[in-house]
Amino acid sequence: MSNWVEKLLDITVIGNDQSMVKGALANLADRFDFVGYAFVNIRPGQTYAVSNYDIDWQRIYDTLDYRFIDPVMRQAQLIRRAFAWSGEADKSSLSKKQKNFFSKAADFNIRSGVSIPVATANGAMSMLTFASATPSLASDMEIDAIMAASAVSQLHTRLEHLRVTPSIEEKIVLTPKQVNYIRWLSLGKTVEVIAELEQAKYAGVRSAIDDVRTRYNLANHAQVVALAIRRGLI
Repeated sequence: MSNWVEKLLDITVIGNDQSMVKGALANLADRFDFVGYAFVNIRPGQTYAVSNYDIDWQRIYDTLDYRFIDPVMRQAQLIRRAFAWSGEADKSSLSKKQKNFFSKAADFNIRSGVSIPVATANGAMSMLTFASATPSLASDMEIDAIMAASAVSQLHTRLEHLRVTPSIEEKIVLTPKQVNYIRWLSLGKTVEVIAELEQAKYAGVRSAIDDVRTRYNLANHAQVVALAIRRGLI
């Protein structure tokens, strides 16, 4: 199985059809006895996943916000390099919630795997994971960390270029007041002016906008506006 990263690298030059790339990733997973793959892009206000995991597991993961519990995701954000993982082998270091997470994942034959996180533009991160139904990966599952990072970086660029349709995308929910305030922000109005225009308290307007910024990990009002525009909310 030592050449699986080389095969992954080959996928990054596959044509301009997102279905071909998804199909190639699925075939690669199957060829090396993985149950599936998941590509995740994490950036403020625009986290999404492309995966062929069981659709019910994807819905559960999304609905229960498992990305905030997922030990694999946490480790990826911490070390930013390729690594193997196992829900069973890592059990002693897991919290109760994390153990429950792996227990639920095991119901869908996700018990171990290999993940390759890479840093992307503007402080974001992309990660490709291949999951296995076995308690731990085979001893000959080698990871060339440099080649793996190169492959996932190129895969990220390919998927972004193709504007690939996500399997799961972070839900963005705004109240009518927040939409209205952010629309004013997009027109160049300050919080103070917005409060006057809407005959609202300054603190209330600021709090409503800051709630969006904090909830979706945004740095400033410009990112709040960009998020709302990108999602077609204003």
